[in-house]
Amino acid sequence: MFGRRPPQTPPPPPSRPRAEDVAKIQGGGLVQVIVTHISPPEFYLFLNDVHVPQIDVESLSLSVEAPTRDNLGGMVRATLSHYVVDVAGRRTLQRRELFPCTLEIVGVERRISVTATQFDSVEGMWISLGLRPDGTSADVQGVQALRVLIGEGFVDAKLTWNDGEVEDLFPTTIMGF
Repeated sequence: MFGRRPPQTPPPPPSRPRAEDVAKIQGGGLVQVIVTHISPPEFYLFLNDVHVPQIDVESLSLSVEAPTRDNLGGMVRATLSHYVVDVAGRRTLQRRELFPCTLEIVGVERRISVTATQFDSVEGMWISLGLRPDGTSADVQGVQALRVLIGEGFVDAKLTWNDGEVEDLFPTTIMGF
């Protein structure tokens, strides 16, 4: 009418979700630790893409224990102790429970990935080690315990199998480190 274009209907929404929405980190998020040297320890820690400087990290501890007769639920904990600046400008120590999240530790030719969908529960939890050329990793079974401790002056990761054998995941005698 009178030289106006007829109203157009908007195009129908796409039949698939938007890629940028699918790519979002959801839930507890992603914790990444990149270890560049064992002795002396150097690492970079990221919480959902936010860098936490090594000087501010007191420790990062990861402890996974399979259920036993004494502890039927097992234990799954990851705790970051780091310094933050309070409103008065003082550095104060803050402890933060990280699970539920995916915690990935990469470095010195090693990769440890632990995903826990619930706080302090082995339900919905899995451990992956390594990285193959095709991009897959080894999902491990038969683990009794996994302990990782990273802090100023140390990087330690030990895996205990159900048969009691303990393995060091970050040997200190790696060439070049």
